[in-house]
Amino acid sequence: MKTPGPEAARAPLADVVVVSDLHLGRGRNTRSGLYHPLETFFHDTDMRRFLAWVAADAERRGKTARVVFNGDTFDLLRTEIHPPEGEASRREHRFGRDPSPEIVGQQMTAIVAGHPGFVEALADLLAGGHEVVFLPGNHDLELQWDSAQAPLVNAVRAALAFRALPDVEVCLARLKFAPWFVYEPGRLWLEHGCQYDPESAFHYPLRRPLEAAFPAAAAEEDLPMGSFFQRYLYNGFGAVTFLVPSTRANARYARWLLVNQPRLLFRVVWGHLPFIWQLMRRLSRHDGEARMAMAAAHARELDRLATETGLGDDLLALDAGKVVLGADLSKALEDSGRQALRGAGRVLALVLAAAGLWSSGLLAINDMGPEFGLKTLLFLALNVAMMFAVIAATTYLLLSTEPPPSPPTLRVAARDIARRLDVPVVAFGHTHEEVFWRFERAPDTLSTYVNTGTWVAVFAHHDAVPRERVQMSFLRVVDHEPELLYWSPGRGEPMPVVLFEEDEAAPPGGA
Repeated sequence: MKTPGPEAARAPLADVVVVSDLHLGRGRNTRSGLYHPLETFFHDTDMRRFLAWVAADAERRGKTARVVFNGDTFDLLRTEIHPPEGEASRREHRFGRDPSPEIVGQQMTAIVAGHPGFVEALADLLAGGHEVVFLPGNHDLELQWDSAQAPLVNAVRAALAFRALPDVEVCLARLKFAPWFVYEPGRLWLEHGCQYDPESAFHYPLRRPLEAAFPAAAAEEDLPMGSFFQRYLYNGFGAVTFLVPSTRANARYARWLLVNQPRLLFRVVWGHLPFIWQLMRRLSRHDGEARMAMAAAHARELDRLATETGLGDDLLALDAGKVVLGADLSKALEDSGRQALRGAGRVLALVLAAAGLWSSGLLAINDMGPEFGLKTLLFLALNVAMMFAVIAATTYLLLSTEPPPSPPTLRVAARDIARRLDVPVVAFGHTHEEVFWRFERAPDTLSTYVNTGTWVAVFAHHDAVPRERVQMSFLRVVDHEPELLYWSPGRGEPMPVVLFEEDEAAPPGGA
């Protein structure tokens, strides 16, 4: 977004409130009264009450509020549009249509229709004189397109029309969409953060110029591994209301399903054999024309942003700092293969150890002499002991795997952004894990990196901290001071997110 001019610099600083990773899908079907199986956001009413509190709190202090939805607000990866019978490819029939501008418009129309409470919450905020900004994430990258924005804008316009307002369009002008980041010089930098996660980064994320002529092959030519697994595998599990934000958590996902829903796990794995074909097809394909079109569009948009924001070479350097595996599936497969081999090795070691112990015990019992009754009793005790040992060892293997940490590359990127742009606050989302980390951007000058977490169910959160399974966390910046809070529906007010000091919080490369 544009750098504020001198007039804006003299105006009172608006409160900035940042939420991320809502993952709105099709929502509730008004005809059936039931939710779509791939929906994960059930908090429209809570969001409306939360935004009402944000507005009232800012107005009480004579301020306005600027609410930033920092990516993955809408989950286009989990909003499948299936073609009519006989049209499109077998792959699109199974996994949904590729995200062309027309299809993305249909997806957003379905999402908006399923979440009328969210639309009303936005209208309330805009009618009160406050501002709303949407940023794209890896699940809603196409939010840069007019075809994605139009259904939301039209729905908010209709909601505003029911209010007694002198000019609906003036209110609607406060609803904004930024293609990458929100930047306030000397104050903060906000972006989704997926570009610093190797499994979720795009080579060419700036796609606004592509809307008029979107290459048919572009949808998968630059599809990150996390998005690939979401579309072609995870969606098959249906109504599982937590999300795995990256393929690093594959083992945790499979373990949870194995323990809680083994039949679903095996049914989906068996039924998703086409997933393997998609993987092989992706490895063998490379559309140079589509890649060149995306590269050219990205470069044009990057130059435009660099000029409009005044960031110039700094923005080019930030774009070059993204960490991309992207289409390098061979690397991803290599990592997944190593993980699978380690698991298989642990199982084999368990089997061999159990067989060895059982054989040794049996030989020892046979060498004891002719006492048949005692030998029978010892043999039964040996088998019972081995059974309990195998159960205990299997349980340990299932439950002992530590969940992967948040990628250190996000902290490295946040630190580098703060130092390059000299801002005291850098905030990302994406990982679904709250972070509040202070570091020196210059001698005796601190900056804060904040990750705002998510508003959907957190999968097997690994920190031993007091938290709700759904913790509606957000960042609030009043003047220059950041606070990481969560909305408590029961109290009707925010509370501090509970995080503990870390022994080794600094990322690689020094503090």
